[in-house]
Amino acid sequence: MKNYLYTGLILLLFNSKLFAHTPIDWIVNENNFQYSMTFVGFINMDGKTLANSNDMVAAFVEDECRGVAKLIYVASENKYYAYLTVFANINGESIDFKLYDSEKDMIKHAAKSAKFVINQNKGNLFQPYSFSCPSLSSNAEIVNISFNDGDSITTSIQGYQIFLYANAGKDLKSLNTFFTISAGAELYIGTIKQTSGANTIDFSNPVQFSVKSEDQSILNQYSVTVKSVEKVKTRPDTITCYKKDAVCYEGGSIKVVYDQGLYEVSLEYNGAVIAAQKNSNGVAIFNNISNGTYKVKIGDYEKAITINQ
Repeated sequence: MKNYLYTGLILLLFNSKLFAHTPIDWIVNENNFQYSMTFVGFINMDGKTLANSNDMVAAFVEDECRGVAKLIYVASENKYYAYLTVFANINGESIDFKLYDSEKDMIKHAAKSAKFVINQNKGNLFQPYSFSCPSLSSNAEIVNISFNDGDSITTSIQGYQIFLYANAGKDLKSLNTFFTISAGAELYIGTIKQTSGANTIDFSNPVQFSVKSEDQSILNQYSVTVKSVEKVKTRPDTITCYKKDAVCYEGGSIKVVYDQGLYEVSLEYNGAVIAAQKNSNGVAIFNNISNGTYKVKIGDYEKAITINQ
């Protein structure tokens, strides 16, 4: 009998500790409010995306609870989502969020708030709203892209247009693509997530890439075009040089404009390279140049330019 009592006491203490900080005060009376808005989101605490049906998010206006949701597993996405409805009587109220990690029995304030907008929905299954502490990154950029085994010669990133030049004879319908993107971001073709260096992509026509930020609030679209070339070009097809002479209070400058492609432009003075740039946007600018004659070089192209005062 004593053993049963002892075991029962242990279980009681365990359960008491487990649920000691469960947010039972997160209750909202929906009948007190006229309007609502909804969120489809995910919960991230300390860099970990929560995935437990007991994890929760609650919305507050000052100290008043305006909505509560537990995570729900969505099999089609193999992820957990919070379907949160927030209530209010006034448009434009500032909504703060509290997050509950059931495994750690911990409550934290989300890093960002939202404005109440009547009947608005924020987030969806592909691009859910981020309830996070601390904030996640909103950067969603392609930093670099290439193919394996030296299959790409040059890469040109011009805003959201990317051009790659591949060796002639390469099968563009089956290319393993390597890419570097913003920290925490993900790259997709359609809704299919791509893994750098572990993919087979058909580039016989331009391919549309989507880059989704870590907080999933930004989705940038890139168009990637791959062209085959017979040989590596040592210089652009068109090159135009401009100059601005020096004045008493400012040095001169030389601007080199050339067609797309990643080419190094060097500036020589008295036979020595004094500056070099490798730009992807087809422009190289050398500023604060003193009087003298300089030589601009791109591959086998060279041109002498004299800066006067």
